Amino acid sequence: MKTPPKTTKCLHCGKIFTPDCRNRARQKYCFQPECQRQSKRGSQQRWLEKPENRDYFRDAKNVERVRQ
Repeated sequence: MKTPPKTTKCLHCGKIFTPDCRNRARQKYCFQPECQRQSKRGSQQRWLEKPENRDYFRDAKNVERVRQ
């Protein structure tokens, strides 16, 4: 027998949705464009908050790339 798809609540809009079966355990946002933007915004913010990533683009190589 096939089990019914699991549903979850979107962290942004609060609507109930069925996550992609390949990502079921990790997907927290539905497929709406605004919810996807919020997901990306949160992901980027978490990445920047890590101490090893704070100066990621501030080395001499990147400074030279921007000057050109």
